[in-house]
Amino acid sequence: MESRKTLEHLLACCDAVYRGLGECAPRLTNDAYVVRVHEMGRSFGEVALALRTYLGDADVTPLAVILEVLERAAKSDETGAMTLYAMAHVVGPRLLVSLRDARELGEGSVGDPAWDPAVTQLLERAAQVSLAQVLSIVEVTENEPPREDPHWQEGARSLVAEAEKAGNAESWGISH
Repeated sequence: MESRKTLEHLLACCDAVYRGLGECAPRLTNDAYVVRVHEMGRSFGEVALALRTYLGDADVTPLAVILEVLERAAKSDETGAMTLYAMAHVVGPRLLVSLRDARELGEGSVGDPAWDPAVTQLLERAAQVSLAQVLSIVEVTENEPPREDPHWQEGARSLVAEAEKAGNAESWGISH
């Protein structure tokens, strides 16, 4: 069933965010960023759990490109600023587009008939969490000066390039 594959893919995305943030948070040095990364990880963990519960026996591997982006971000900036950048500019927006695409799929625009109402609620909750977490990054970083360091800026561009190189220029896809 196409809808199950779609949900498994979204679970792989959310699980990757949960695991990636959970692994990098203890290594970060800026206390406000550590708290934000922990909270983001917890929020995405709740979404992953809800998807896993709905799917039942799904054997899903976290999406490798998301894990890679988050790992590289954490290694390149121990404060956590790059991790927040990765979530706000690379991971979060692509996840929102994937969730929108999944919802459109469920509305019968392509393939499967409409989603079960529970799936619509899961997708809506995932989108709300994704958007809320991106907005929370704005709150925690709003008084930070722009990063003028060319090395830092190159690192940020490399995270975008990593996602694009993996074929994820706009989203994490629906099912790969």
